Amino acid sequence: MITAIDTNILLDILGNDPLFSEKSISSVEKQNNQGNLIISPIVYSELLVFFLKKHEPKTAIKRLEEFLSDIDIQISDFGIEDFNLAAQAWQIFDSKQIICPKCGATNYFNCRKCNSPIFWRNHIITDFLVGAHAQNHADVLLTRDTGYYKRHFKIKIIQ
Repeated sequence: MITAIDTNILLDILGNDPLFSEKSISSVEKQNNQGNLIISPIVYSELLVFFLKKHEPKTAIKRLEEFLSDIDIQISDFGIEDFNLAAQAWQIFDSKQIICPKCGATNYFNCRKCNSPIFWRNHIITDFLVGAHAQNHADVLLTRDTGYYKRHFKIKIIQ
């Protein structure tokens, strides 16, 4: 089994998040015991930002590579089918809605003063690339954004 891992899970571990780190560590270990772990180049870039906040570039890259190696996570490159799927999902995505990342519920908000609609894009094209990559290259996606990915992609989601 191949498990794609979303950035939020790995940042939980790296940042020792008090709410999520233990569950994220346990989930990664469980999935590692069941097969291969992969991340997309987008997830790699987002993780690198974490390391760049603490180290100069060469050291940051080295530390990230060590972290990925210690957990046995491989970077899986994008294919053209990933870009096509992400673009199609993005086209369907309606930025006038605010989608809960946990449950996938659609929310609409209006200004309290003038009642004009308030739009907030809570996902950007990179989120769609992560989802498309996972759907095309893995059996499951390990993430905390379960509702969002379930709504837009046909891949088994675990958290």
